[in-house]
Amino acid sequence: MKKYTDENVLDAAKRRIRESIEKFDDFYVSFSGGKDSGVLVNLVIDVAREMGRLPVKVVFSDLEVIFHETVRYVKSIMSRKEVDPYWLCIEELDDNSSSVFERYFKIWDHTKKDLWVHDMPDEDYVINNENMPEGLKKYIHLEDITEWSIFGIGEWFIDRENHSNICNFIGMRTQEAYGRYMAVATRKNRVKDNDYTYLTKNKYPRTWTCLPIYDWEYSDVWHYYATTGYDYNHVYDSMYRMGTGFTQMRTCSAFGNEQSKTLYAWQVIEPETWDKMVMRVAGANYGKLYNHTNLNKGKVKKPENITWKEYLPILLAELPPMAKKNFEEKFEITFRYHKTMYEDKLGISPDIYIQDSRKAAREKAKETGLPIKMFISYETLCGAVIKRDFVFEKYGFTYSKKMYDRIAEMQEHSEEEINYGK
Repeated sequence: MKKYTDENVLDAAKRRIRESIEKFDDFYVSFSGGKDSGVLVNLVIDVAREMGRLPVKVVFSDLEVIFHETVRYVKSIMSRKEVDPYWLCIEELDDNSSSVFERYFKIWDHTKKDLWVHDMPDEDYVINNENMPEGLKKYIHLEDITEWSIFGIGEWFIDRENHSNICNFIGMRTQEAYGRYMAVATRKNRVKDNDYTYLTKNKYPRTWTCLPIYDWEYSDVWHYYATTGYDYNHVYDSMYRMGTGFTQMRTCSAFGNEQSKTLYAWQVIEPETWDKMVMRVAGANYGKLYNHTNLNKGKVKKPENITWKEYLPILLAELPPMAKKNFEEKFEITFRYHKTMYEDKLGISPDIYIQDSRKAAREKAKETGLPIKMFISYETLCGAVIKRDFVFEKYGFTYSKKMYDRIAEMQEHSEEEINYGK
């Protein structure tokens, strides 16, 4: 439940920043090149200046496939005398929800320099695979860009400067999504200093997260820029003119599940960048045409004259070899789990817990009184293939180490499989 006070959000944000700078040995800002983290960088600089704690460490993880306007804006922030800049350009796998042939692609792939969407900056503060400090390498977990680039680097700062803890300022606002609201509200797996400052258990043990602008609304962000005159990423202006919804405006990675829904905007906003993206990442043009439509959400369909069970091998047969192998292994694990847990242990017949459609599974659950989680439907399996759900999150799979290894393996074969698909 929201509780309103007499303190405005600007004063509250500065107070939170000031209290965190006083409390922790060190601090830094995770900067994305977007509007919210841009506000936060300016606020932290203002407070740090008042406290005599300049310069401010600012960390930006460059995912290569970004707007050139974003590059311009990030450079404008990093070049400020009040900033101690860290620009990360690390070769690693990134998500590509727009292609079944290259479900993951390697950003800053040294074998594809001629295809990079923008040149790697050559400033002294850029950290790449060739000049990466030895102390940072142990915190690099390529299977999760977000984890290491936002939190792992904080652990490196602590080691380098012999501190006990550090505060990572993140410009996350709860208005953006329910999941972001829960990041503030939940206490599960958290050590909470207060509602907006916490340590995630079993993660990085010394790097605390602080969300000073968590209660800012969209209008507060733009009022801030309008009244201060600070620079911002002008991609937002272009998206606004295109009629893009406030919550759909993204300036970071182009190909994530949410970001890819606005791929159509890239061609309009920066045609030159878009031309490079089409050559760089498989499925870019497909994503531009369909990712914002109902094709990848809602109910999947099949030919009327066959069952979902009959449709599944047809779908699998159309996949590249590595993708097909991945789905077959996920499905085999799912069937094995259900057999062990429900057939072997509880004596439930596969004729009951395996159904052709979701509707049939719901009807059988109602008839038998069994929870729906006990059922498998071939419709769900087909949906995973059609929607390119490589992890198979529908049945509770997550990004395990084995899955990351499989992602790396698929990426190694991606060139071969892209050719296979032609």
